[in-house]
Amino acid sequence: MTDKIPKGWKKVKLGEIVVTNPENIGKNYPYKEIVYLDTGSITRGKIDALQIVKLTDAPSRAKRLVKNEDIIYSTVRPIQRHYGFITNSPKNLVVSTGFVVIRAKQEKADSKFIYYLLTYDEIVDYLDVIAEGSTSAYPSLRPKDIENLEIEIPESLEEQKAIAAVLSSLDDKIDLLHRQNKTLEAMAETLYENWISGLEFNSTLRDIIYIQNGFAFKSKTFKDSGYHKVIKIKNISGGIVDIDSTDFVSEDIISKIDKRFKIDTGDVLFAMTGAKIGKMGIIPPTEYSLWLNQRVGLIKEKHYGSRFLAYLHLKSDFGKDYIENTATGSAQPNVSGTGIENCDFPKFKIQEIKEYSYQLKLLFDKVIFNLGQIRTLEKMRIPYFPN
Repeated sequence: MTDKIPKGWKKVKLGEIVVTNPENIGKNYPYKEIVYLDTGSITRGKIDALQIVKLTDAPSRAKRLVKNEDIIYSTVRPIQRHYGFITNSPKNLVVSTGFVVIRAKQEKADSKFIYYLLTYDEIVDYLDVIAEGSTSAYPSLRPKDIENLEIEIPESLEEQKAIAAVLSSLDDKIDLLHRQNKTLEAMAETLYENWISGLEFNSTLRDIIYIQNGFAFKSKTFKDSGYHKVIKIKNISGGIVDIDSTDFVSEDIISKIDKRFKIDTGDVLFAMTGAKIGKMGIIPPTEYSLWLNQRVGLIKEKHYGSRFLAYLHLKSDFGKDYIENTATGSAQPNVSGTGIENCDFPKFKIQEIKEYSYQLKLLFDKVIFNLGQIRTLEKMRIPYFPN
């Protein structure tokens, strides 16, 4: 962080205001059954799954004990953001030794403030650099690396709590918008399932979409700032395209490529290769000019809104199975644009396609608007820590 400390703030080592890994399972542990959380089951504070297992059957890494308001932070590859803030914890919650458990000294620091600071992008990037320089078999942190981290915090505990409260309020709003989008997509999926129920798949997606392949941008042309951004497969996750962690390219490069590689708000992208094959994401509203990288497919609609009909079909169990069975290559699976277009699909009448697509467009317009609101709220979180 900056060498210029804001008025009323101070620089400390994290180890001065927290303790790490304060408790582990010992011989007097009272529970015969545990609720277990491993590092892969939490990302950006969102828990995907908890395991309930007998203590005698628990993994050897099930050792760390946690309490409410503890911070858990994966020591392996911090850039993957497997971290969380513990609230409403069951008494028998145990987490993997792949986490460092961070407990604030209550008289010196607010737990939630420390959590927000440690999950700030600049801090995550810094810790990832330390992990990459480790001598272990894979990028990892030691608890000592966390304790030696120099941070800037308000001297006033009340100011720490006030900042944490504002950030928590923003997170609540962001979470609400994500839940609204899940509800909207569930409504869209119900419509889709009703429309295809009992029908034979005697046509293909070529009736409603075609796939635009991306441009082969060269890595040496990427920049750290600018107006034009390149969307890669790694930016597609959870039905959303993360446009804020992408690379820039110069106006000179963009002026030389065809406009068919340009991406707009609301477009649907498809990962056509690698571990993320079949993953799709929707482009949120953005202030940037976006461009399609190679091996990322853009679903181009033939009818108003029909890209969303294809989106629901490809993310269904049938669509996932089709992509898995169509992909070629073992080490690096690939699917072609033609392969996607040839996915089996019911033979709807043109008027049915138009009606169904229009209904879906109304729902997904709200989804896209919410994605824009989420980006705005996430940007509002940034100024609360010194740059």
